Amino acid sequence: MTTTGISGEHNLPIINLAELDNESTKAHFYTQLRHLAKDIGFFYVLGHGINENDREAFLNASKKFFALPQDEKEQISIEHSKHFRGYTKTGDELTRNKPDYREQIDIGEELPALEVGEKDDIWLNLIGPNQWPKKVPEMKEAALRYQSQVRAASVKLLHAFMVALGVPEDSLDELITGVPQSYVKVVHYPANNDPKNADKLQGVGPHKDIGILTMLWQDNSGGLQVLKKDGTWIDAPPVKGTYIINIGESLELATNGYLQANIHQVVRPPESARSSRYSIPFFLTTNVRAKKIPLVPLSEELKAQAQGPSSDPLNPLFDDVGKNLIKARLRSHLAVTKRFYPKEYAELVAAGHTTNSAY
Repeated sequence: MTTTGISGEHNLPIINLAELDNESTKAHFYTQLRHLAKDIGFFYVLGHGINENDREAFLNASKKFFALPQDEKEQISIEHSKHFRGYTKTGDELTRNKPDYREQIDIGEELPALEVGEKDDIWLNLIGPNQWPKKVPEMKEAALRYQSQVRAASVKLLHAFMVALGVPEDSLDELITGVPQSYVKVVHYPANNDPKNADKLQGVGPHKDIGILTMLWQDNSGGLQVLKKDGTWIDAPPVKGTYIINIGESLELATNGYLQANIHQVVRPPESARSSRYSIPFFLTTNVRAKKIPLVPLSEELKAQAQGPSSDPLNPLFDDVGKNLIKARLRSHLAVTKRFYPKEYAELVAAGHTTNSAY
């Protein structure tokens, strides 16, 4: 297996997931993965096994949806869903108090809603059905087929992470079995041709992902940036045939900070913002019934290198699976929170949280 540079001195590496299927290359793959995960945390992956035609079918259905009139798109607004599924319009979310110039659809596992009582954990409401656009009937089948493939690749990679850390591959399987809570977004960053909109270059502001790991496909527009440990931003441009992998907060907690979730953002340079950008991130997240995030039994050598989970007063981490999952949803979609979670909405308002911002 090789680690390949991409575009200059600030390259992110490429690894080939298919080499896990070859006994002669497995050991080297695990060694490389352990290094990348600890020291870099963002990398490209080939050999993922995801069918390109299936991804294109999902992308094309999504483009068809985003081209609909605004009132038709809002028929599946996320504001109608206590499960936080559906469409979010451009500029409706903020990151670090700046609007994100994007629209998106959130699609989770297609499951029936649970009957959640007043004494039950509110995050059980995250389990439930999606909203599907009537004008794009092909989207449901395309989305669920694609989601299934990316989930399989993500689980394979999670198992590889565990082996690379010297623990059984199923060490975190209690987080991903049972009732899964993985979800996929398809994100459209609209073209921005008006000089008056020069301030609308934040596709999504600096943030970490809440799940275990993220597997991202992006088109050729560019704009994704990763924060290095020295505080500088590097570009993560699209590379044909690859997905970008990054570590989420749940994996950071499970390894006591040996692996750390990475801060990243999407910034649209003026020249690239003249055309639309599309991306499809898949988030391998935790089963809400798993309760606590377990600590991976690292060796004494690796434990000594673990720095503990990072501390951010704007984004506290909880080892309670459900609490960690729902915190950002409640803050990012206040209209949903106000409608379906009035107690939590009142608490957010009392704390001064009055705009749709996960941070």
